[in-house]
Amino acid sequence: MVSPPAPSELELVHRALQHLRPGLDPALARRLRTADWAAASVEEGGQFHRVLVLEDVGVLRMTRAHEVGAAPAARWAPERDPAAHLPRRLALLDGLAAALAELHVPWAVPVALSDPVPAGPGAAVLQRFLPGGPHPPHEGDPAVLRCVLDDLAAVDVTDPRIAPHLGRPFAFRGPWTPERARHVAALPGAVAARLGAWAGHDVDARLGAEAWPDAVAALTDAVTAWTAAPPVPPSLVHGDLAGHNMRWRAVPEDEDPRAPLRWALAGVLDWDLACAWDPALNVAYLALWHGEDKVPDLARDAAEARRARVWLGAMALETLDDAAARDAIVGGLAAGSWRRLLRKTLPRVARALTALDG
Repeated sequence: MVSPPAPSELELVHRALQHLRPGLDPALARRLRTADWAAASVEEGGQFHRVLVLEDVGVLRMTRAHEVGAAPAARWAPERDPAAHLPRRLALLDGLAAALAELHVPWAVPVALSDPVPAGPGAAVLQRFLPGGPHPPHEGDPAVLRCVLDDLAAVDVTDPRIAPHLGRPFAFRGPWTPERARHVAALPGAVAARLGAWAGHDVDARLGAEAWPDAVAALTDAVTAWTAAPPVPPSLVHGDLAGHNMRWRAVPEDEDPRAPLRWALAGVLDWDLACAWDPALNVAYLALWHGEDKVPDLARDAAEARRARVWLGAMALETLDDAAARDAIVGGLAAGSWRRLLRKTLPRVARALTALDG
């Protein structure tokens, strides 16, 4: 959802403009201070933040007071509060920007242009505007996407400018505890009560109601084990490398107006969940947006492709877990929503089991 900025949000911009970072390019500082911020728009889509965007000028990032969908009076648990994590995340962006520049990477990250300023129970900060938009879904040049993965892999996660500021694996929803796995394992009964039947067996015999708990255990145990004892050296993992977090520009291949377009990455947003983890996760994130059929072309080798498939299955379980939690909160998701979700996630779980067995 996009809306015009409220007076309180414009006041936050004014406050942040009084705290621009020392050493900021004078021309950029002047442009920020003289821009018509009332012409900006506020985007609500982020889990941890809302953003006020003034095209080609800058972005005000405002931390949310509570999780999306929570009661208005709710507040974050201290360990998840985005305002508390903001200084660390801004320091990470500074470190990444320096490291990527040294590697001559052609895309940017949204470094801070101001110091954070208080915003009610949260905080706000001005950041660099990154041009472009999301890549068209279900397509993409594997060679171009593989270059992005190589750029990430080239970043040294032990670099002192980066290492102290990275998050932890499983930061978004937490690790696969036995209780959480049991909750997902019990889904066939809950969904059958709603829809009249559990569709797992129609997709794959390994996903039938009786076999489902074993499928859940196999995938959650695998990703938990890989996190505890990494099969490859941990690498820079973005945490949500897809969709609107990747800013692409369509560039004509030559001056002919009829020339085909190629997509060039201009920047990557939202590094809140970045950590040192299995690089196969980056493959999985890209596959979710650009097409799972591209996994073999995106992965560095067959082993990474196999792990990416398993991670995709674990992500499907997370999606089902989240849906069940929302179902309990709002008093019942529509039956059609459940059917669409199962059509999307169950085949992914089946492919993950095949990869795990392979």
